[in-house]
Amino acid sequence: MKRRGISEIYATIMMFSIGLGIAGVLMINSSNQFNTQQQSAYQMLDSAQKKMSESISFVSGSDSSTGSSIEVVNYGLTSIQLDSVMVDTVQQTYSMTLINGTATSVLPVREPVIISANKQGSKMQLVTSIGSIFEFPLQ
Repeated sequence: MKRRGISEIYATIMMFSIGLGIAGVLMINSSNQFNTQQQSAYQMLDSAQKKMSESISFVSGSDSSTGSSIEVVNYGLTSIQLDSVMVDTVQQTYSMTLINGTATSVLPVREPVIISANKQGSKMQLVTSIGSIFEFPLQ
């Protein structure tokens, strides 16, 4: 019986090409997945570092018939931007003033700030632009 060597060579080349193609696709996909996970880890660490730099100290809280207010001091590393203020977990409109009465839009570092809302309640929650939540009692 006479065998042809050419078809065996073609079959070997085809199998090698298919295997190489599959390996290339798998390598590209795993590389993309690794890059995505690396970016996610970086974002998570960056977010955690920013949250750790936020530190708000409670001075006093009050609740009256006209609304509620708290006095706080930012002992963090940078000024803090608030996303929302809630009283008993219900979002409220609020005003922020420094002790001298000057209106402010951020919690400056190491300066007492009074945050006032028009609703009575037992607790006030502050949500920062980074996503940290601070809760303070109203008395």
